[in-house]
Amino acid sequence: MRVVITGVAGLIGRAAAQTFMARGHEVIGVDRIALDGANFETVLSDLADTAAVAALLRGAHALVHLARARFPYTAGGLAADGCTWHKPDVIADSARLAANVDMTASVLSAAVAAGVPKVVLGSSLAAYGLYYPSRPVKPLHAPIDEQHPLLPDDPYGLSKAIGERLADGFAARGRMQIASLRFPGVTGEDHARFLRAQNPAVRGYGGLGTWIDARDAALACVLSIETAFTGHEAFNICAPETLLAEPTANLLARLYPSRVDIRTAATGSWAGYDPGKARRMLGFAATTPLGGAPW
Repeated sequence: MRVVITGVAGLIGRAAAQTFMARGHEVIGVDRIALDGANFETVLSDLADTAAVAALLRGAHALVHLARARFPYTAGGLAADGCTWHKPDVIADSARLAANVDMTASVLSAAVAAGVPKVVLGSSLAAYGLYYPSRPVKPLHAPIDEQHPLLPDDPYGLSKAIGERLADGFAARGRMQIASLRFPGVTGEDHARFLRAQNPAVRGYGGLGTWIDARDAALACVLSIETAFTGHEAFNICAPETLLAEPTANLLARLYPSRVDIRTAATGSWAGYDPGKARRMLGFAATTPLGGAPW
């Protein structure tokens, strides 16, 4: 298959390009910055230019949209309770939200115009609303599966939830298969550096210690294209264990004194977000633990 990957200069984008090619697919990488040393075709493009994106997509069998505008929440703003966030840069946040939504609407429209039948959207576990809430919020149950409501009030989570609603609308036309992959924090091969950056004192506990290696995230992208299903489906894509030493049940009890409905018999540091749907529908399972050796 001929696969176009946006945001190809990012961690997941680079890994996805290599994984697609290793499985015999042709890759065209799209980004706003040049990717030196790429062993596949690369194109510099503004994804807000729908006509230009449609031209890029002509003849493609699949689109993997990983480009995004980052939000600098991790640089500060964590409230004293460790669970809520101050987000004073309302104007800049609005621009980032608009950029993410505009890119998603543009690439989906371009895919329709070009007749691309399969699309993957890079979404986020932040869409559930626990990552950067302005007010106290707790999960209705854990592990959090795709049936849990999306309750974000932050611009990043909102941009991902809106992107998924756009996918609902485009898939309802009946001509496109779309997978929204809800990723947590992503690490490359330098796991030690990633762990230092995940200090809960900086990032908060909304992610419940959930994470994914970029190579596993890339495999989820490939399987989402190689698997046939109907319409739009969202999937949690994460490792089965957290990066925290604290048992997950203890963490939930500490963060949320009013009891969370725990729906697993697992013990230890099980993932607070449930990747079971991706395992059942896509055959996906994360295989790279912290440290880099297979589980």
